[in-house]
Amino acid sequence: MQIYGIQFDPKWEEKDYNYREVERILEAEKITENSLIVLPEMFATGFSLNTEITSSDEPVKTTSFLRQLSIRYQSWILAGIVERNNQQNFNRLICFSPDGQNIGNYDKIHLISQGGEDKVHTPGTQCRVFQVDEFTLCPIICYDLRFPELFRKGVKKGANLFVVIACWPAVRIEHWKSLLQARAIENQAYVVGINRTGNEPQNLYTGNSMIFGPKGENISQLGKETDILKGYIEIEQVLKWRKDFPALKQSKI
Repeated sequence: MQIYGIQFDPKWEEKDYNYREVERILEAEKITENSLIVLPEMFATGFSLNTEITSSDEPVKTTSFLRQLSIRYQSWILAGIVERNNQQNFNRLICFSPDGQNIGNYDKIHLISQGGEDKVHTPGTQCRVFQVDEFTLCPIICYDLRFPELFRKGVKKGANLFVVIACWPAVRIEHWKSLLQARAIENQAYVVGINRTGNEPQNLYTGNSMIFGPKGENISQLGKETDILKGYIEIEQVLKWRKDFPALKQSKI
């Protein structure tokens, strides 16, 4: 499966501008059908905690945009938005299939209290997996990356591909790189990490979106500029490595 990760600098709380920017980036690339296109956490607004803006007109507005993208490019789409349900706001990842069907959502479980996210968002409670072509994909959002038990729950549900969408700040970018690679190694799975770049009122972001293979090999990596992370992943590589080196089967926990 071909991966396209959209690393860009979302304009603060400007959804329509950010939709156009995503379209501009994709239009400059020849997208292979049945690929996986990934956008960062809260791509339409930046990491704003103003839920009157982030969840306004949702889920209709952003999901309509993403559905149209999935149909236009005949590809899988993963992206992060904020949705309000029953007066609660969730930092949510949504997934669309190439025919425009919403095949699943995941709500961020670990909300970062250091930035006050836990004051405005309600934490999710369940690890999720989606069937994306040949892969069983487990979605992860930003701060979740620091909690390996969530990844192991994903493996127990059959995951062989983890996709991490993030607004991961520059001040801790070395943690981002190390943790992505560690999660690939310890779960013998592909890990795709898509981060944003640019500036916000409280944070600087330096991208470094990455793809790691099931042995921890670096398949693809970006710097700090707006760009598309590209890489090709093969289910056979996961299956072979798990068979040749059956560490997961030897876990005593």
